Amino acid sequence: MAKAVAVLAAALLLVAAMGSGGASAQDCDSSRLADCAPAFLFGVTPSQSCCDKLRLEEQRGCLCVYARDPQYSGFLNSTKARDALAYCKVAYPSC
Repeated sequence: MAKAVAVLAAALLLVAAMGSGGASAQDCDSSRLADCAPAFLFGVTPSQSCCDKLRLEEQRGCLCVYARDPQYSGFLNSTKARDALAYCKVAYPSC
């Protein structure tokens, strides 16, 4: 139970840190990646929902937006995030 609470708290912190105010013309909203917080923060296997959302963000071109933004890049450039992208078969953005 405590682990679940910690994961939920970390997910909420990630969403708060990434915010939704950085939306671009492509309508990028980092809060859509909240399902990926456990994978990005703790290295757990990404959920199917996380993988689906990563694929959608990739199609929208949003991963490049996040990779270029100092507010988001630390999360996306982490080893755990790269592992999650690889697991989901989503290419790391080469922007």
